[in-house]
Formats: sequence, C-alpha cells, structure tokens
Amino acid sequence: MNKMKAAMIGFLPKDKDPYEVLESYAKIGYRAFEGADLLLKGDPAENLKRVQSFGMQPLAVHYDAWNAPDAAEIIKRAHATGVTRAACYAGVAGAYRFGGRETPPTYDDILREAEQFDKTAEALGREGIVLSFHNHDAEFVQTINGVPVIYLMAANTQYLKFEVDCGWVTYAGHDPVTFMKSLGDRMTAVHIKDFVPGEVARGEGNGHPNTMPRFTTPGTGLLNLKGCLETASELGMEWAIVEQDFQYNLTELETLTAAYYNMKETGFVC
Repeated sequence: MNKMKAAMIGFLPKDKDPYEVLESYAKIGYRAFEGADLLLKGDPAENLKRVQSFGMQPLAVHYDAWNAPDAAEIIKRAHATGVTRAACYAGVAGAYRFGGRETPPTYDDILREAEQFDKTAEALGREGIVLSFHNHDAEFVQTINGVPVIYLMAANTQYLKFEVDCGWVTYAGHDPVTFMKSLGDRMTAVHIKDFVPGEVARGEGNGHPNTMPRFTTPGTGLLNLKGCLETASELGMEWAIVEQDFQYNLTELETLTAAYYNMKETGFVC
C-alpha cells in the first residue's frame, strides 16, 4: 500500500514569521507545503535551504488564470523554487462564484480557457513542470447543457492535470472518490478539506450573498476522509495536502495537529 505523506497549504498567519510557522508544522509531521512563491521573497535558494533544513519542501507555484502569466514566467518561478508543478486555483467558473465576474461562463468561455490551459500546460511540460487545476464547487454546480464545467474542462484538454479538492467536491453534492477514479492518471494532487452542515456568508458577490461552507478540521465533518485518502493512495498520490479556508474554534496549529492524526489514523498517511 502506498502511504502518503502529510502536506499543507495556507495556515500561515500574516503576523508571524512564515518560516518559523512552517518549522512548527514540520514538528507535527508535515513534510511539504503548497505555495512555493513564498520562497521568492528574498533569496529563493537560501529560502529553499532553510525549509529543507527542518524537513519541509515546496510543492507548487501559483498560476493565476485571471492574469494569465506567460509560460516563461511560470517556468522561471518553478525552477527558482525547485518545484515541478504549477497550480491554478480558479478559472472563469470560480471567477463568477467568488465575485470576479458578473455573468456565468458560457460554453465558448470554457473552451477558450481550456485551450489556454492546455497551451500553457504543454509548454510547461517540455520543462518537466505539470500544470494542475484545483476545483471548487463552482466547476461542478455550474453546467453547460447539463454537463458540469469540470468535465468539459477535462474533455477539452490533453495536457492539463487536476488537483482534486475533496471537500469542495463533496460540498457540490458529488462523490470525490468517484471523481478521482474518473480522472485516473490525470489526477496529480489531492487537497483534504472538511466542513460541517451550515453555510457562512462571506460578503456580496455579483449582487448575491457569497456563501461558503462551514469548514472544520479534516476528519470532524462530512468528508469521507478514509475513502478519499484510500483512493488518492491507490492512484499514486504522494501527498495528502490539508487545507482549511477559514478557522473557527481551533488555531492553525491545532487544526493541523488534529488533521495529521486523523489522517494517520486511517492508515493511509504516514
């Protein structure tokens, strides 16, 4: 059985030294973090050595689809930080969901974006870098002629890979285990996120309330934690990447501590 290692994204309070915070997470058992752009502030080589000195490594740089940097810029950042993946966290469906555009994407919008993603992914691939798309609920609940946007993205790309956020898939009313299996080798990473019943208002977007799930520590909500980790493990994922968009009752350190032990308890994370 392939046992995954624990990683995380976010959880870096703005009022604290991020490297000291990462070191505290390494002491729990985390071995990597997604968000390698942190290392670009200052000397990337020295910053990389620093995180490696306490047993951490970066996993991906950010690809901002809304501003669409050219492939050369992404390659430069990836090489500087020692990663082999770039992650896009939202496209046109997410832009509508979170207030970045006023109208839902059309079929042509989706196809244009898919073409741009694949063009960039192909260019990155020549440099040994994978471009992955991270889903929210938007790509499942927004449909074109009854087909969820995420499936149109997959059907109209060849080189783009997918980073599955199991919490958002579940929140959208879909089964993350089934979705991961449908992707097969096009899945390149997994985010472990959980939530409990109830929604939280997070401002206005497009003239309507921008509601969010009531996030909670992985293993304490509605997520099928064991099933998601087992499937991700079977598909060869190396990292179980913990994410929680907002904190409520626990601190970042407490959340990551509990999440680590909850994942380890399933037997699929070391």
